[in-house]
Amino acid sequence: MHQKIAVIDERTVVIGSLSTLSQSWTRQVMVTIRGGHFAHKLLEHEHAELFSRPPRCARCGGTSIELRRRRNGVWFWRCYDTVCKAGRNGRSDAWNQDIGVGRGRS
Repeated sequence: MHQKIAVIDERTVVIGSLSTLSQSWTRQVMVTIRGGHFAHKLLEHEHAELFSRPPRCARCGGTSIELRRRRNGVWFWRCYDTVCKAGRNGRSDAWNQDIGVGRGRS
């Protein structure tokens, strides 16, 4: 299982393992917590401000940027515009840029 987090109006937090389109027989759960302080701390912990402002692609100048995470836990921006996506050999050659939010996984 992996967690899902939704912060609504910077005051209500919904957190848990339940996918919004899950079947009714699932054992996954969601918890709703109300409180501006908790919501603010959670947004800060999850780097929401940084992740909400992707850069322009340094190669093509486009705005088709996605947020990804490497196996070692390092977050990075990646351009998925067709101009940047494939190299001459057909393999992925997309522009990417690491995001400095501390170390990877512990």
